Amino acid sequence: MKQRFCGISLLVAALVALVLTGPASAGEQVPFKGRSSGVVTAVGFDPVAGIAYARVEGEGQATHLGRFTVTADVTVDAVTGIAMGPWTLTAANGDMLFVTFVSFIIDATHGGGDFTIVGGTGHFQGATGSYTQLIAFGGDLTDTITPYTDVLEGTISSPGSNK
Repeated sequence: MKQRFCGISLLVAALVALVLTGPASAGEQVPFKGRSSGVVTAVGFDPVAGIAYARVEGEGQATHLGRFTVTADVTVDAVTGIAMGPWTLTAANGDMLFVTFVSFIIDATHGGGDFTIVGGTGHFQGATGSYTQLIAFGGDLTDTITPYTDVLEGTISSPGSNK
């Protein structure tokens, strides 16, 4: 019994130490800016839940990423028009940056999103930060395929400090 109590005490002490040290820092935040363009493709609609599903595919250029491709699977609330979901930005060398977003509506052909950087692979492992993306749609979002262009601006944890 004494040995079991000692093991539990060590486990509790380790958990307390982790809580008191807080989250690991991913480094100083530095500016993150870029542009991309591509298409939003409608892929389905759930009339019971009132949710539309779309796929985003594009390419662009951004600081710390260089040339990149972007893919996202997005859900859109049919009542509010608010979209959300995970995005992946993949640099030319294959390193990936993972982000999540929640959209906002400006007007019928313009919108944006508040993006949160939640990690990545390679150079972006452990990355943090956030950015706002302003989007111009080249058509009606009720079309099956809608082209878009965007501008993004925010911060990302400094390169090389993400590991």
